[in-house]
Amino acid sequence: MKKRFLPRNFQILSLSLALSLALGLAAPAAAQDFSSFYVTPKVMSSYQKAEMNGGSEKGSVLGLGVSLGTDLSYSSSLPIRLETEYLYHGNQTFSVGNVNHDISAHTIMGNIFLDLQTDTEFTPYVGGGLGVAYLNDHVTSLAGDDTKDKRWNLAWNLGGGIAWGLSESLALDLGYRYMDLGKTDGSRLASQPTMAEADLTAHEFSLGLRISGF
Repeated sequence: MKKRFLPRNFQILSLSLALSLALGLAAPAAAQDFSSFYVTPKVMSSYQKAEMNGGSEKGSVLGLGVSLGTDLSYSSSLPIRLETEYLYHGNQTFSVGNVNHDISAHTIMGNIFLDLQTDTEFTPYVGGGLGVAYLNDHVTSLAGDDTKDKRWNLAWNLGGGIAWGLSESLALDLGYRYMDLGKTDGSRLASQPTMAEADLTAHEFSLGLRISGF
């Protein structure tokens, strides 16, 4: 079976864009004040949906990750933050008919956020991101045959949230976003007449601790 991976050059380009979007533009802020940088470890609840041959199924799973970012308001009047983010979106099993997809997902994203200043300790924000998703799909059937496929996809997200400032250097970050992780690679099972593939999307809620001023 011919694999349908993204071209290697496209994978490298997507990763480069994700990293440069968040960190490459941070140099002006870093030259003036290291407090513009922050790190956010986070946990996540991912409500995923897999569109598969003949139907769809939903499921929820826990994930975790970390983001590194910079706040451009430290060096300009723009209330904008840029981030590079890694997330593990958990491992979920989806079943339609006689076929099971056991899918784990990882993403590397470049995100941009607009902070809506309120002059209080609460700061709402909106934003989105672009990057790559790595999907690992173990496909099995009730007939007993199975296959494993791995694939890189273009991924994107849109969402928002609210940050609660606990101190000058700490904030709780509660966020929501819609994530499109792309399709798993089509797999041919001996017992099935069609290719088995899954299109994975998710509604995700995250809770993070934003640590700045280092």
